[in-house]
Amino acid sequence: MGLFDWLFGGAGKTRIGRPPISDIAVPIPGDDGTPATKNQIDVIERLVCEPPLGDLTYQQAAAIMSARSYAKFVMDDVLSRPGIRHPRRPVYLALQANLIAFIVRDPQARAYACKWSDKNFESGEERPPPKNAHWQQAIAFIAPAIAAAR
Repeated sequence: MGLFDWLFGGAGKTRIGRPPISDIAVPIPGDDGTPATKNQIDVIERLVCEPPLGDLTYQQAAAIMSARSYAKFVMDDVLSRPGIRHPRRPVYLALQANLIAFIVRDPQARAYACKWSDKNFESGEERPPPKNAHWQQAIAFIAPAIAAAR
């Protein structure tokens, strides 16, 4: 049994769960209340948190999707380091979802992830985010789980 399995559960059961929507769908200043699209809802339900989502606004869903893209780069960077074993999909998604919740709940990290995601969308390229203070904060959030896997 690997350390990730010990920390987060085996193939049959994941100990770390995906966060509830109340941990992710935070109020966003200046949100005009436009409802989220069906595509946004489908992706969020499938990869970020358990349904039902309730009434997400477009801006809330966009923030979650931006944080998801940012978190994917962070997770992939950390898990590509020598000696780190990639966890099973349910564990990976649970850890990523908790990182997404962490990013979305921090107003500065959320604003940064959204700005970075918007720049990528406008340029038409998928560039990784710079490894700055926000990056280090995200790494620090998942570091205990990653360190245990060594």
